[in-house]
Amino acid sequence: MISAELHPEELQRIDELLRYEVLDTEDEKVLDELTQLASVICGTSISLISLVDKDRQWFKSRVGLNANETPRDMAFCSHAILQDDVFEVPDTLEDERFVDNPLVTGSPDIRFYAGAPLVSSNGMPIGTLCVIDTAPHKLDEKQQLALNTLAKQVVSQLELRLRNRQLERMQADQEKIFAILAHDLRSPFNGILGLSKLLHENADTLDPELIAEMSDGILESSLTFYQLLDEILQWSRNQLGAVHAELKATALKPLITETIDLMGDSFNLKKITVKHDTNENITVMADVNLTKTIIRNLLSNAIKYTPEHGSIHIEAKSNDGQVKLVITDTGKGVPQEIQDQLFSDCVASHCGTQGESGYGLGLSLCGDFARKQQGYLSLDKTYTDGAKLTLNFPEVSK
Repeated sequence: MISAELHPEELQRIDELLRYEVLDTEDEKVLDELTQLASVICGTSISLISLVDKDRQWFKSRVGLNANETPRDMAFCSHAILQDDVFEVPDTLEDERFVDNPLVTGSPDIRFYAGAPLVSSNGMPIGTLCVIDTAPHKLDEKQQLALNTLAKQVVSQLELRLRNRQLERMQADQEKIFAILAHDLRSPFNGILGLSKLLHENADTLDPELIAEMSDGILESSLTFYQLLDEILQWSRNQLGAVHAELKATALKPLITETIDLMGDSFNLKKITVKHDTNENITVMADVNLTKTIIRNLLSNAIKYTPEHGSIHIEAKSNDGQVKLVITDTGKGVPQEIQDQLFSDCVASHCGTQGESGYGLGLSLCGDFARKQQGYLSLDKTYTDGAKLTLNFPEVSK
């Protein structure tokens, strides 16, 4: 048996396959009908929509076969995705690549194979529409044309399926945003208006301590309003595809210092101590604006869940070509039920130590912005004295 070589752009090909969000999903009638039609037109007992994953081929649709997947190194389809047209093996017993293949010498006893590559909209072969028989066979020109045409229809259905899933997610996200706009955005704004009105009408009669207390309330509501509005705007731009990373060698310490200075009022309101330990020589490949957005969101989250007189520690260190920016707080920690989805979904967020609203957008954005910079965010699940989050990104090559 001669296994197929990997595709020349294998990593991009796998990424493209994963983009369709189709692996290990349930059978779907429209795809089963295309598979059945391929078998009828080509006169074979078996037909499959086979998706070539990293270590396996998985069958999204199948006719005449009970198996859900087979190892990739045995897969005829691994050879087919390297071709631009239909890949055909008229008689496996006369082909040295397959004569001793376990799928030939044992069930399903393949003697004939033909596969048309499923080429994505970005030009990557993610699998095949293939037809198989237990006797030697050969497709004529019309059958080859039909198999190619049906393969394109399979890709069209996968594209349509993906767009529908994306629209469903967008609708769910929009409903979440509208709920935030209708309720959470109105609450801090009403606080600002109410306290401002009281100050305006009673400034001459209020004692200084009460004026200072009301001023703190206005500032806190304003900061909450700004944070939520900023998250919504960033999320909207990202959803519309308007956020792009421009990576360049960037000194990390100035970004941290600038963000801490910008958020000084938020730290002071809760009397939180901030310490940061970052070597001035640490340089990363990053987008300045996206990185500052990540740091700002992580610090906002730490402030929200850290009680008065608590502390936040920021540390950056380099190791093995990676830079880790670690933000540790003495807050409530991250609830176990949302830990796994923290940086990928708009998770349900909890109120802060002083009732600050949680919106579930910020950390999802951070996760996406980190990935746009070839980095990632992680949570130390073993840390029990608060929360410990790490932003990992590539160090500038020396």
